[in-house]
Amino acid sequence: MIGAFGGALALAVAVLAHYGTGPDGLRLAVRATARWSFLCFWLSYAGGAMAILFGPAFAGLARQARALGLAFATALQVHIGLVVWLGIVIGQIPLQGRVLWFFLVALFFTYVLVLLSFGIGMRNLGRLWRPLLFLGTTYILIAFGRDFVLGALDQKTQHWRYFAEYVPFALLSLIAIPLRLAAFLRQRFGLRSATP
Repeated sequence: MIGAFGGALALAVAVLAHYGTGPDGLRLAVRATARWSFLCFWLSYAGGAMAILFGPAFAGLARQARALGLAFATALQVHIGLVVWLGIVIGQIPLQGRVLWFFLVALFFTYVLVLLSFGIGMRNLGRLWRPLLFLGTTYILIAFGRDFVLGALDQKTQHWRYFAEYVPFALLSLIAIPLRLAAFLRQRFGLRSATP
């Protein structure tokens, strides 16, 4: 968690030192820290599926899913701080209307899952914990994916920097749910074939 937060902070400082603390520099720092946070989130979301599908080389990711999820939430604080700073600099909330509410729900899920991840979820919610965890994390994935996929479809992606900034993250967003589905089917198929 400290490494994720420190990495996001270092990334933000580097971008702002190079591009300045005006609106353009802040927007670049917001985008950079979103991607850093997303990498932690993606490893948490898809790590278990990769272990099931591709073997023990990814078992460490599966074991560290909770820690990676908390690392994501910690790194996200730098991103949120930059969004607030950008709003102050430009004199308005950077997002408006339904898009704002869409992302606020993802942020709400992030904080709820963090609070519940300290054993409270399993103890108090019982069998509801797993579905809530899946629903919340999948909503967060879709919120990231919306931004990345729309950005990847933008004509600006013809420029290599914009392409590199959006397309790899859009692809990771798009393959995460199919990975989880394939892992679920593999587990189910394995369980059925093991029983006489």
